[in-house]
Amino acid sequence: MQTYLVTGAAQGLGKALSTQLVEKGHQVILLDKELKALNALYDELNSDLVALYPIDLLGANIDHYQALQDTITEEYGQLDGVILNAAILPAFTPLEQFDYMQWYEVLHTNLNANFHLIQNTLELLKKSDNGKLLAVLDQNINLYPAYYGAYGVAKAGLEQLMITVATEHKNTNLEVYNAKLEAFATESRGRLFPGENPLNLPSAERIAKRILAHLLEDKTHPTIQCL
Repeated sequence: MQTYLVTGAAQGLGKALSTQLVEKGHQVILLDKELKALNALYDELNSDLVALYPIDLLGANIDHYQALQDTITEEYGQLDGVILNAAILPAFTPLEQFDYMQWYEVLHTNLNANFHLIQNTLELLKKSDNGKLLAVLDQNINLYPAYYGAYGVAKAGLEQLMITVATEHKNTNLEVYNAKLEAFATESRGRLFPGENPLNLPSAERIAKRILAHLLEDKTHPTIQCL
């Protein structure tokens, strides 16, 4: 049994990843700002393997991240995996019309918060014999870069951040992954693309299965790169 921290765990891909990890007998710390959705998932999973950690990444400060590290250390001693999934994607907007406050909010949630999460979980991951750190990225910011705005910039920055972490820890047991995913069906994507048929896209459950097969069963896939 291993212990995983999943961010953005309450819905979509995070929910699918958390559910499948629990089904495989692993402990999962569910991190999300949506307390109602977190509680619903907790009730749905109905397992002693699940712990909730509600936190708003936009409003969290340094003390909140230190408290997260302290709590995990006290309760579990280490982490075997961290999956950085949480992100916000605003409506598509040309840069010249992008609201500057929203720009800061997206960059903070999608990039700065991940820096703090990485910094406060690396010590816990390195206590594992085979710690794994994975970031969920997006192919579409490269295929169709227009109008992604702060979301695209933050995801590109996160990709580089993960490369930096991997390079700095190349002589350790830490494994660092970038999962650069294609479009898949989620409720949030449905709001942005109302005319798109979700049945034509892979489901979040299918994407989660692919990610976990790579992490847990060492099956390679071109969209998931071990750095």
